[in-house]
Amino acid sequence: MRERIFRFKQFSVAHSRSAMKVGVDGVLIGAWATPAEGHILDVGTGCGMIALMMAQRSPQAMITGIDIHADSVDEARENIESNGLQGRIDIQLQSFDDIPDEDSGYDLIVSNPPFFDSGVKNPITPREQARHTATLTPESLLVKGVRLLNPMGRISLIATSDAEERLLSVGREVGLAACRITHVRDHADSKVKRVMMEFAREGDKAIDCERGELVMFGEDGEPTDEYRQLCKDFYLKF
Repeated sequence: MRERIFRFKQFSVAHSRSAMKVGVDGVLIGAWATPAEGHILDVGTGCGMIALMMAQRSPQAMITGIDIHADSVDEARENIESNGLQGRIDIQLQSFDDIPDEDSGYDLIVSNPPFFDSGVKNPITPREQARHTATLTPESLLVKGVRLLNPMGRISLIATSDAEERLLSVGREVGLAACRITHVRDHADSKVKRVMMEFAREGDKAIDCERGELVMFGEDGEPTDEYRQLCKDFYLKF
């Protein structure tokens, strides 16, 4: 198999064997999630791209990436080592559900759930895919994730647009409130394709939610200024 390598401005990622290839959804959430300087958890790390993006954006953070797909974990570890970040990023073969609740204290949990990434074609075996679908959903990230956050921690994720109201409801049920929401459209006149959402503990004070919209391409088919601004530190062409 010919090795596929995607080159960003400050690192490169091989993604021939991973269940999660380099894709637009992953780059968007990696560039959009609020940086944290403590401990970051990348759930469903795939080739390790989001973990590497967060390492670039949060120079003091320690990052753990987890995945249930053994080939992804192997390739992610190789990517971390080839980029010289093995001292800051730890990749583990582990299910999100299996993290003990006492392993709390994460400042940020970030994820691009694998079955939402439009770039993935038959990413894993049917058995593994069924397990991902059953356990690694945006809802499960909130339900389980709230028990792993420190009091000021956040959960950032990207999902299909029709999941927004459901996630807001699940968040309320577990004591989380949306603090940032960005709708993603391909073009100004196209439907919302994705929603990026960030949640924080609600606490005693109501949280004001910062809402926005990202239109990725103009009428000429070129990336918009706001898309370039979001991803300018990563894409070579930006």
